Amino acid sequence: MLEKINVPHIINSLSVTSVSKIFLSIFLIILLIILKKLIHQLIRKQIKSNKTIYKWKRATSSILLIIGFVCLLLLWFSSFGSFTASLGLITAALAFALRDIVTDLAGYIFVVIRRPFQISDRIQIGTTKGDVLQIEWFQITLLEVGNWVDNDQSTGRLVYMPIGQVLTQTIFNYSAGFDWIWNEISILMTFESDWEKAKKIILTIIEKQDEQMNQNVEKKLKKAMQQHMIEYPNIKPIIYTNTTESAINLTVRYLCPPKKRRISEHEFWEALLKKFANNPSLSLAYPTSRYVNDP
Repeated sequence: MLEKINVPHIINSLSVTSVSKIFLSIFLIILLIILKKLIHQLIRKQIKSNKTIYKWKRATSSILLIIGFVCLLLLWFSSFGSFTASLGLITAALAFALRDIVTDLAGYIFVVIRRPFQISDRIQIGTTKGDVLQIEWFQITLLEVGNWVDNDQSTGRLVYMPIGQVLTQTIFNYSAGFDWIWNEISILMTFESDWEKAKKIILTIIEKQDEQMNQNVEKKLKKAMQQHMIEYPNIKPIIYTNTTESAINLTVRYLCPPKKRRISEHEFWEALLKKFANNPSLSLAYPTSRYVNDP
């Protein structure tokens, strides 16, 4: 014979189980709130930057919220199928919600381990260029150069860039390994000018600047060759000659520190203009038109 089902007993058991789960859920929530406050206090004591504190608080709050949600699901959904489905949804939501934080943490680890740049280096990430002021968990602070200002000089603006961009953007470092870059200045001379004399004057000026700006450059180059296989057969200034439709183009190529590019051009042009002013056989070219009348 079939046993008689004791319905009141089953209802009573379910009620006891539900009450236990409710109390456990409340306890879990309170525990997570206390843990959140303790972690935030620890963050405030260990970190001084307000921006970094905010980032860490947001990250830990999100992580604790997800942990609490998973624990509540484990508590209320005893069936494996229900839990597996819920876990899949949580994993997808977690990957979406924390993708930027995870990327920034991975970018910070990359910068710390590989050291593609450091504080005071002049770098370019993507289209943004500047001097590195600060490297934090979630962002890089740059003093912007370039943009509407010519010759890589500072604009005065601070750029706060998510550090995760180092993983997806091309990084240019002006300072790592070798603290000089090649710069070029084009001097356009008229065809009637004594261009050979002009080359001698230009070379004299740039060699004098090179001696003042680039002390110990050979020693630094040897060190750079050991670290990065940078090799230049000639590091002395050189002048290349070619022509355009309306002028003789003398291009001087020389080494200079990245942060002295504009001042080096300024000093060069002032010295050159003074020299050319005393030489009537030397004339800078500019757009002109010539008309020839047949007799």
